[in-house]
Amino acid sequence: MSEKVMINNKLSDAVEEAIRTLRTNIQFCNTDKAVKTICLTSCIPNEGKSSTSINLAVSMARDGKKVLHMDADMRKPRSYKDVTSRFNVGLSNYLSGMVELDEAICETNIENLHVMVCGPKPPNPAELLGTERFRQMLSVLKEKYDYVIIDTPPLGSMIDAAIVASLTDGAILLIEYNTVDYKKAVMVKEQLEKANARILGVVINKIPRREFRSYYYYDYDYYYGRKSKRRSKTGDAAV
Repeated sequence: MSEKVMINNKLSDAVEEAIRTLRTNIQFCNTDKAVKTICLTSCIPNEGKSSTSINLAVSMARDGKKVLHMDADMRKPRSYKDVTSRFNVGLSNYLSGMVELDEAICETNIENLHVMVCGPKPPNPAELLGTERFRQMLSVLKEKYDYVIIDTPPLGSMIDAAIVASLTDGAILLIEYNTVDYKKAVMVKEQLEKANARILGVVINKIPRREFRSYYYYDYDYYYGRKSKRRSKTGDAAV
């Protein structure tokens, strides 16, 4: 595909620092076992998981790593909702055997960063993610990229993330501050453990200004080809 996916992000200094901290912590996880494929999930929808995963992928690419960001939320794709009408060949097409792997991957305007959109919504997302074709695809991508960052549906709602997490080198759980109760978070953690996923850590998101010191508080715009509205009272992601 000749046309590039345009990724435009404007991050405050504090956001950049938090994402760099997350990136560095992931790199430290490489001591015992290489961590190249990383699944991000959350407990419930709208916790900021997709923007966090993209920011992480962008940060890694700008650090000189070759990175693929994959939207594996085939039930309700959010990562590239503004561009999927033009880039509608992606993960579901490949897993269905309709295209070759290279045809499902798009270049972006950011050096070292490629993306794989979810593609058309399939009737059987969990079944596709549990196929040998998906497993083999991850093995191929690990040879081609330094990191593969995979955005998945909330594990509190769908089983898809547990399937992906069981096949990746590590999983990160994103939790919105003061929204998800303890029992729900524990349930999701246990689901990941039952899937034999390696839990790398937790990202706490949308921490209110009053709860965080100004040094750590941050707020950012993230958009694809359009201007987004700035949040004035809470941050969109916190590590």
